[in-house]
This record gives sequence, structure tokens and C-alpha cells, in this order.
Amino acid sequence: MEILHLLGHNANWNLDLHFQNEVGDGFVFCAYSFPDGYFGRDKISGGYKTTTVIDKSFIDLQYYGKKESANLTKSKLTTYSFHPSNVDSGAETNQYLITSIIQGIEYQLKLGFKKIIIPNYCDNENIDAFIGIIKQVNRWLIINKADDVQYFMSIPFSYHTIHNSEKVETVLYHLTDKKIVFDGYYIVCEPKPETRQKLSIETTYLSNITRVLSVLKKQGFKTIYAYANWDTLVFLALTDIDYVTIASFENLRNFSIKRFTVTEGGGPSKGWYFSEAALNMIKAQYMTLLREKGTLDFIENQHNIFSDAVLQENYPWSNTKPEVHKNYMLSVAKLLKKVSSISNIDQRKLFVLNKIDEAISVYEALESRNVYLEDESKNYHLGIWKSFLRSR
Repeated sequence: MEILHLLGHNANWNLDLHFQNEVGDGFVFCAYSFPDGYFGRDKISGGYKTTTVIDKSFIDLQYYGKKESANLTKSKLTTYSFHPSNVDSGAETNQYLITSIIQGIEYQLKLGFKKIIIPNYCDNENIDAFIGIIKQVNRWLIINKADDVQYFMSIPFSYHTIHNSEKVETVLYHLTDKKIVFDGYYIVCEPKPETRQKLSIETTYLSNITRVLSVLKKQGFKTIYAYANWDTLVFLALTDIDYVTIASFENLRNFSIKRFTVTEGGGPSKGWYFSEAALNMIKAQYMTLLREKGTLDFIENQHNIFSDAVLQENYPWSNTKPEVHKNYMLSVAKLLKKVSSISNIDQRKLFVLNKIDEAISVYEALESRNVYLEDESKNYHLGIWKSFLRSR
């Protein structure tokens, strides 16, 4: 399994983390944050040679919002002339959509990408139309596929579709048809965590994502699980995945179709501390309490220079500090690599279950010292994960 940095705002943090700290294996550039022409320069963010970066990169052209992406005020999507955000009102026909997808493929080939994410629309409320687009693109690729290039078809599942097992099975049936020539699939799923939770813990959601990743892999397709959060540990416990993304900001870890149709603002935050021991994000405001109670070491990450930096006394916590995000990305990358290195799936599942039990014990130890974490920082997910894995 390879770790890919999903790049958006402050991409230099990810690039530095890879090239200076050897975290991750490559990158996925999000067109939302990088305008057309970005790769025309000799060097990109952080001063890294463009050709060196492209050699280990993908680009997600993000057609998810179609023409409604034109409404976004901070997006770079309209800088791509072929992007559906530029379609004239009333001109968004099926043939236009197919032409736009093909132009997106050709654009990546022209830039020199050897691994192509075929852009697609998050419109699978109409499953027949969604599958029809995939089939048409596949027919084009049968004729035009280059031998030295890998093609990954985007499969963006909306919240309602990924929670509908019947629709998921219908999509899988067509994705695994013997006529398909895609090398793999770029899987994006829309979660909707409950209020004051960072992860979706609905068992249907967990089950259907696992099903998608497992079936595609067993049928010989390569899989990229994008916009991934740390709950990928659960999926990886049950199936192999070829590529998993890690990211800094939450909008790159929780996919939302709305982000591609409406401009959303984010408020200030002191940030979060991701704890490998607790398998959770702990709000920065709790750090003082944990220190006062002598329990900071309960949640501390080991062998992590960014954790060491942010856990220093009087550290000026802020969501704009790179080390806050690098602590998360380094920690999650280590966990995912460790889990994926266990080749036997039964042993892998047991390893993840043991990690969950250890995390539950961390919360119990904190409460024994009268430290009670609330909201996103509390244990709202571990019991669900444990039950889900034990039922498989």
C-alpha cells in the first residue's frame, strides 16, 4: 500500500513532509486549489522540481459539482477551460459531459502524468445515468488507451448512495464487467458525521465502503481510497487497498459535495492533537488539563518530532501551524503502513482490534484520573469499530 498526500491549501506542508521527512509515497493535486498552468513552471510549492513531483503524482480535476462549481469564490476550477464549471447555461448535455471527461484525460497526458484519475460527476442519485457515463468513457478508452499509462476511473459516492446497499451492488456489478479496461478506481465517499464528531460511525457506511474496496480489489482492480480519514484503519483491517490519501485540513479528509457547489467558510481554531494511543483527535484546549493531571503521556505519540514540538509547555496552538497537521499525517501514515504490512488479513484484523482495545484503555485510564474528554475528543467511535470488526 502507498500513501498519497491529498494536496490543497498550504500544499508546501505536505511536500516538505514527504521530501524532508520521508512521509508518504506521492501526491494527489486537487484542481480546486491549483489553477491551470500551475505545472508549467520549473519549480512548484516549496521549490521542488516540477518534473520530480509529477513523476509521483496524480491530479484530481474535481468535476463533482459540475456547472455549479462556477459559483465558488475561492476555487481555481474555472481556470480549466474544459471543466464543467465553464459550461453555458442549458448546454450541459450528456455528450458535453463525456467530451469534458475526455478533455480532462488528454490534459493530464499532455502534462506528462502516467497515472490518470479520470474525472467524473457526483450524480449517482440517477444510477443509470451514472453507469452510462462510465460505460461511454470505457468504450473511448478501449480505443485510446496508452500502454504506459494507468487509468483510474473516479467513483464518487454521494452520502445517500453509499448508504444504499442495493445501489452500491448495482454500481459494483457494472464496475467489474469483463469489458472494463480501467486499471483501477479512485473511490470517494461522502460521510456525514454527527454533530461534534469527526468520523461517521454508521455501520451501513462502514460496511458498504469495505464492500466496494474489497470487491474491486478481488476482481483485480487497483484501488485508491481518497479523502480518507483515520477510520481507514477499519477498512484496511478487512481488505487490501493500493493507495490511501492523507491530508492536512478536514475538508480534504471528509468529502463533501457541497464544497464544490457553495462557498463555505471556516472559523478560527486552536487545532487538534491526533493521538495514536487514543485513535482520536483531541482538542487543543484539553492539553492544559492533561498536563495538569499528569496524563499527557497517556495520549502522547512516540517517535514523532511534530508531536514533541506541539506538546511543549506553552506551545501557541493554532490550526495554522504546520506541525499540528504534520503530527496527524505522520502518525496516521505510520499506523496505515504498519497495518498494511501484515499480509494475513485475519492477523491484520486482530492487530487493529488490539489497537482499538488499547485506545479504549487509554480513555478508561484518563477517566480514572478524572479527565473526561467531550464532543469530538471523546470515545464515540471505538466501540462501534470493535463491534463492526468482530462481526466480520
